[in-house]
Amino acid sequence: MFKKDSDRLVSKKITNFFSRFKAVDCRRGEILIKAGEPPKGIFYLKKGYVKMNAIFEDGRELTLNIYKSGSYFPMFWALTDIPNTYYFQAITEAQFYCAPKEKVLLFIQKNPDVLMELTTRILTGVSVLLNNIEYLLSGNSSNRVAAAILLCARRFGESSDGKMTIKMPLIHQDVANLAGITRETASIAMSELQKQEIISRKGHFLVILNMKRLENTLHIPQEEPMIPNTL
Repeated sequence: MFKKDSDRLVSKKITNFFSRFKAVDCRRGEILIKAGEPPKGIFYLKKGYVKMNAIFEDGRELTLNIYKSGSYFPMFWALTDIPNTYYFQAITEAQFYCAPKEKVLLFIQKNPDVLMELTTRILTGVSVLLNNIEYLLSGNSSNRVAAAILLCARRFGESSDGKMTIKMPLIHQDVANLAGITRETASIAMSELQKQEIISRKGHFLVILNMKRLENTLHIPQEEPMIPNTL
């Protein structure tokens, strides 16, 4: 209970800091940060979803992370001065605050609880991302798709009546970008999961009909840490 109360206080402190800056609306598909260009500042996502993509020379995309409300990014650029090589693009209509990097760093330095929370997010995220890389390098296309869907379910899912609905619109291309495969290959794998009655679709949302069966296809522990909001 104490940890949950502490987490809420830190989250409120972060929200209050960023809300001092002007709120900006963006359209679905709008690019907030371009690869190779210095970000305008640190973005705090008030609502909506934003993806972090790597785009290869042949035009293929690989989605490395998806941010939801309460996220702030790109912190790897802010903390290390490593040039940004990724695209940050809105998946849905979104609203965000953008704060100068220097002010964000000063805020973190003056608030050890915020720094601790940020460090925990980053280390947990690195651990889970390394596990995901294992599937991209060694798993077949079906495993990659199942892993991508499972990660989204754990981050954005809402449970009801024994089912898990991913409350974020995911088309086949989105799953393909998360899995590092072509859309056609992703579609085949998703169709197979539907035939096995592991997943279904409800409007724009994916529904996991049986989380245990999805987890068992990958042999992933049920309590594996989730990718956090901030990297």
